[in-house]
Amino acid sequence: MLKPGYDVTIGSEAFRPSMGTVIGIRVSLSMNVPAGWFEILLGPGDKSRKLKSGDEVSIQLGYKDDLHDIFKGLVTDIEPGISEVRVSGCNAASRLLDLRANQVYENQTAGEIVSDLAQKAGVQKDEVSAGISFPMYVVDDSKNAYEHLRELAERCGFDVYITGGNKLVFKKYKSSEPYAISYGRNLIETESFDWKPSFRGVTVQGEGAASYAGAEAVHWFAKKQIEGVAGSEPSLLTHDPVVRDTHTAEKVARAKMEALSRSVYGFVKILGTAEVKLGDTIKVEGLKDERLNGEFQVRAVDHILNRRDGFITLLGWRA
Repeated sequence: MLKPGYDVTIGSEAFRPSMGTVIGIRVSLSMNVPAGWFEILLGPGDKSRKLKSGDEVSIQLGYKDDLHDIFKGLVTDIEPGISEVRVSGCNAASRLLDLRANQVYENQTAGEIVSDLAQKAGVQKDEVSAGISFPMYVVDDSKNAYEHLRELAERCGFDVYITGGNKLVFKKYKSSEPYAISYGRNLIETESFDWKPSFRGVTVQGEGAASYAGAEAVHWFAKKQIEGVAGSEPSLLTHDPVVRDTHTAEKVARAKMEALSRSVYGFVKILGTAEVKLGDTIKVEGLKDERLNGEFQVRAVDHILNRRDGFITLLGWRA
């Protein structure tokens, strides 16, 4: 059996298995939680005393010499104790949570707006897709930058998250080559949930004159109602002042309908697997209950390495 390994760098200090300093490591990344975070338990000593808030953190996990980058971020808290020192922190999403801006964007795509906000927050990009184009889009400081990015993602039917490499992703999920998870090989535990939505359709009502006077129209209100419909009755009715033409209303309605229809979700606990990332595809197979088998999108990743549990990975998924 392969022996779990790690390589942790905090500030100028390196921590490896041969040193016996690390008691436990946990890393959590999720599309449903704004910021990814880490927690490392260290034995007391000279190396842990040199650490400070604001130090850069890099964490690799895996087996022996096959290590994978799973987290980069900054230390936010150091809690010394009698027998251990708890070091914790978060990734670049914290910068988006801290940023509040006032900006009007004209004739910009969602991706261009996202890129500008990321630049203002000092967050590097991994992959940012264009998405919907808006004649006018207003960002104000009543919400932080992450909230604005989240709303743009929902309108486009995209995911938005920070990777383990501390970079921003804003794109639509596409199935990739799945990572195989099977009973009797690497699967420890699994559970699924099927949430039944009350609505079978979505109606998005906007406001504007672009549908009748062109996309360059600056009017906020139209005599005729701007509306996009997807699915069937009963329909969830939403009002979105950002939507100012029927074409955009229809796109937003389809995106919301698609999100509403993806109602099966769950989790798997597997043997430690550092190579599985947010947005990847997994394939669960070999279970007697067919409802637990299938291909799913990874939406949350938790890695746990300690002396009690060994190395395990928890994956939250959605069908």
